Order: sequence, then structure tokens, then C-alpha cells
Amino acid sequence: MIRSTNKLFHILIFDFGTILLNTSCTFNFELTSQRTALENQVLGSYKEIEDELILVSAIRGLSNARTSESPAARARKSQDFNRDDIDELKSKHLIGETQYGELIQTNKLRDQPLPIRKLAIELIQEENSVRFIIWNQIIISNKNLTSKDLPEIRKNYARLIWEQAPSGHLFFNEKNQWIEK
Repeated sequence: MIRSTNKLFHILIFDFGTILLNTSCTFNFELTSQRTALENQVLGSYKEIEDELILVSAIRGLSNARTSESPAARARKSQDFNRDDIDELKSKHLIGETQYGELIQTNKLRDQPLPIRKLAIELIQEENSVRFIIWNQIIISNKNLTSKDLPEIRKNYARLIWEQAPSGHLFFNEKNQWIEK
């Protein structure tokens, strides 16, 4: 009995190995820390907001019926609309990001003509307000998160912006210094 069980075990292992080799399957095991789990929740919620925005756009494209967008979907639409202007101001070092996920002006903005200063300040205020809407939606849509998690959500958001930012953008770090990516 032991021999037949042992033989069956070897056959199963051999067959499983053959299947793996023939189908070119790979297994990726990823261990996540609590911090990465929170980042995944934030990314998932952000993706849900993106999906809602796409769905609302698709529905509008199919009919003239009015649909209601969530505040978070409107916030993402605002971000998309302002992205080019914000990126240009960032590339000129007139505005930058904080470690808490907010836009702020740099000292260089003071030397700019009044219309540019006004535009930059307006964009900073609008972008920061829509980010708060998105962060709150992330908390609302995740049962594991509460308002106490907002500081960590903001830091994760700032980290995502850092990772996606092109070289040359400015970030204001915890030492109250501007650093260039």
C-alpha cells in the first residue's frame, strides 16, 4: 500500500511538472506588507473612479440622456482637464508637490507676471480640492479605511505622483527642502 501511494505521488508530481512545462505557466507569489495593502486599496479605488468616469462618458456618447456623475468622477474629469497646465507649471518649477499629496507654489512663481500667478494659484486650489474629494471617496469606498487613514492615503498618493513624475519636477520634502526628481 505504501509503495502504490508513493508511486501515485511520484506520478502526480511528474504529471504536474509536465503540465507546467508544456503550458509555460508561471507562478508569481507576492508578499504584501500592510503599507502595500493600503497602496493597493488606494489604487483600486482610484481605478474604480476612473472606470466610473469612462462609463459615464460612454453612456453620454450613446444617448443624450443626462446621467449623474459622482463627485469623485467629476474630480477626475477636472484633473484630466487641468493636467497639461499643471504639468507645464511643474516643468517650469513654478509649482511642486508636497510629501502629503498637495500642490504648492514655489518661490519662483512670485517673479512671474500677474496672470500666470493667478492661473497657478487657481489651479493649485482646484487640484487640491479635487484631490481631497478623491481621497474621501477612497475612504468611503473601502470598508477597511476610516478618516484616520487620510494622512497615510495622502502620503501614498504623493508617492504615486513621485513615481509617475518625469525628471525635473519639484517635490517639497519633510525637511522643508525642494528636491528635483
